[in-house]
Amino acid sequence: MGRRYIGHSRVALISLAAVALTAAACGSSGGGTNASSTPAAGTTTGSAVAAAAAIAPYVGHPSTFPATEKLAKRPAPGSKFVFLQCAAPVCAIFANLLPAPTKALGVDLGIVNSGSSATTAQAAAATALTQNPAAVLIGASSPQLYGDYLHKLGSAGSVVVGGGTVGGEPYGVQQAIGGAASTNRAGQLMADWVTVNKGPKANVVFFGTPELTFSTSMQEGFAKAIAACSGCKASYQQLSVTTFGTTAPNQVISYLQSHPETNTVVFASMEGATGLAAALKNAHLSPTTLGFAPTPSNLQDIRDGGLTAGLALDFPVQIWMQVNAAARLIAHQTTPQSNLEVDMQFLTRNDVTATDVQRGWTGYPDVAQRFAALWG
Repeated sequence: MGRRYIGHSRVALISLAAVALTAAACGSSGGGTNASSTPAAGTTTGSAVAAAAAIAPYVGHPSTFPATEKLAKRPAPGSKFVFLQCAAPVCAIFANLLPAPTKALGVDLGIVNSGSSATTAQAAAATALTQNPAAVLIGASSPQLYGDYLHKLGSAGSVVVGGGTVGGEPYGVQQAIGGAASTNRAGQLMADWVTVNKGPKANVVFFGTPELTFSTSMQEGFAKAIAACSGCKASYQQLSVTTFGTTAPNQVISYLQSHPETNTVVFASMEGATGLAAALKNAHLSPTTLGFAPTPSNLQDIRDGGLTAGLALDFPVQIWMQVNAAARLIAHQTTPQSNLEVDMQFLTRNDVTATDVQRGWTGYPDVAQRFAALWG
């Protein structure tokens, strides 16, 4: 079953040699046109070539499908999997995606709203504990919010698997899909994209999100890679998840107005850019924008030209991977790191389809068939 190659995909990296000639140029797209490159003086050829090579597997097609290992044994029929749904809007997307893989695996699904505070998270985990689940799934919110309840769940026999969770082991997370190494790499990839598309004139602000555990490792990866771009400048700010879809656009606009030299805005979570396209238009600003894991709303803005690009994370594959990791823990199987990753792809205006906007992007619409073969 082949990968999905999105129609009208950008093929700026057909050859590394061609990219090397244009890579670090100031191809400043505004808020919505596809980023382009033109030769620029002062280009550091080595870093440009390295950046182009790094992003090539994620341009024009999804990266490799991550799951390759067969499941030795399915959980007992009727086993309960509980998802602790955080307050971030993306957790609602995950909750909507979970019925398909849990049904295919033959387990029952329960969803408990864990909110955004320690009080609500611990109450949700306490509720899960009474349900005797075989597995508990959590998102990228801080596992510290759950106090010792994740340990209590583990002691009661539940496996605990995070999605995008970093640093969860001390709090009882036994395994995580897209952990520190993955999100650090995503940060590096976004910096490489900036190097290729903006070059030495890039003046970037990176907005992290403190409530999301992957944000710090992503920022570290971004900072390391952007430092290799000679002439590039970067600063770092924070957007709270509580501002997503409300005051976050105003915070970004305020920063840009007080730092007019900034020409590129990067988000650790592109949910932080929800509503930004309209705000940029009203403020008559047109920076290049890039963010990790765009939602359908973000994809609509990219398709309409209000935002520039996103490093798309395959949400359906991530959820199937999380359910798969839980099933493997129940079966006492180890899972190689390569099977704990999630495929990604850079998407610009011409890459986003109407289906992506309606359902969210996936590089592998045949994910159910792929896991059916692995689960037997």
